[in-house]
Amino acid sequence: MVARAFHRMGLVYQTRVLPEKKLRRVIWWSWRKAMFYSWVLPAQAGYVGEDVESILYKLLMVAEFNVGAAQQGIVYIDEVDKITKKAESLNISRDVSGEGVQQALLKMLEGTVVNVPEKGARKHPRGDHIQIDTKDILFICGGAFVDLEKTISERRQDSSIGFGAPVRANMRAGGLTNAAVTSSLLESVESSDLIAYGLIPEFIGRFPVLISLSALTEDQLVQVLTEPKNALGKQYKKMFEMNNVKLHFTEGALRQIAQKAMAKSTGARGLRSILESLLTDAMFEIPDAKTGQDKIDAVVIDKEVIGSPDSKGCGAKILRGEGALERYLAEHKQKESLVVTEGSDEGEPDIETELPSRAMSM
Repeated sequence: MVARAFHRMGLVYQTRVLPEKKLRRVIWWSWRKAMFYSWVLPAQAGYVGEDVESILYKLLMVAEFNVGAAQQGIVYIDEVDKITKKAESLNISRDVSGEGVQQALLKMLEGTVVNVPEKGARKHPRGDHIQIDTKDILFICGGAFVDLEKTISERRQDSSIGFGAPVRANMRAGGLTNAAVTSSLLESVESSDLIAYGLIPEFIGRFPVLISLSALTEDQLVQVLTEPKNALGKQYKKMFEMNNVKLHFTEGALRQIAQKAMAKSTGARGLRSILESLLTDAMFEIPDAKTGQDKIDAVVIDKEVIGSPDSKGCGAKILRGEGALERYLAEHKQKESLVVTEGSDEGEPDIETELPSRAMSM
């Protein structure tokens, strides 16, 4: 394994750890991962907080304290954008949570023999240490890098007129930009952009490869809702089945939920909050034991329930009585067929129009 490192950046709330999980299934057995979060009191050596050597101690723990295996492992440092250099000021105090951490990581990234405390405690001159050579360890850094696209746009000096004019005007106003536009800008990131963001040149110079992650599309967000083994839709379906209640999502509702998450720039992690706001009232009402026509048979989420991306939504539709869901689906299918029939009368009568069949009952 070659002692190299590369740097990744992605959009806010986008799962950046997923590529590492996929890589772990493909790469050989010596994959080792140590998560290092900058907000868990990281600090320069000698100050309050964890020393940077704690990263290698976590690597040792994953390798079961096999030094040879740990020296050929992979270390993933997440949220590296939180240790950027703070704004320039006349204050002579040291920036121990930002630039100090970057400087402490330099020798480790370059490749050197690091003395790691044997018990993972703070470094002590008289304590026992384990020596680890980092020259064959692959270091991966990742972070969201909020508003980095503005720095890239300023460097490229995008025109204020033409197709990109609204995007640049929105950036100057501090508003939310389109996720697709942000992804395209991050693809042209350079080391100078990260230096302007707050990372020191010596730190960036040790990362020869820069990779950007694209924003999730509408189709991918719909897949997140429906396809994985522990998809959000399947989780809520299981919860409702505990009370013998069916949960049904229409195809248009799934796409509208994805559009709402994209409009809020919350990505896949924002899908749960949208579903919670839609299903909260139903989840409180279902446990009430009722019989006859008052018994809740199913809960339906369609486009009318979700509303526009700016609105909160009106809550899920609660269907009462035996066979209420079947009656709702029959009426919904009849309305769709009526609309298709009226549309076909205006055009050529010989062409048969197929009905959409992707309405999904979860």
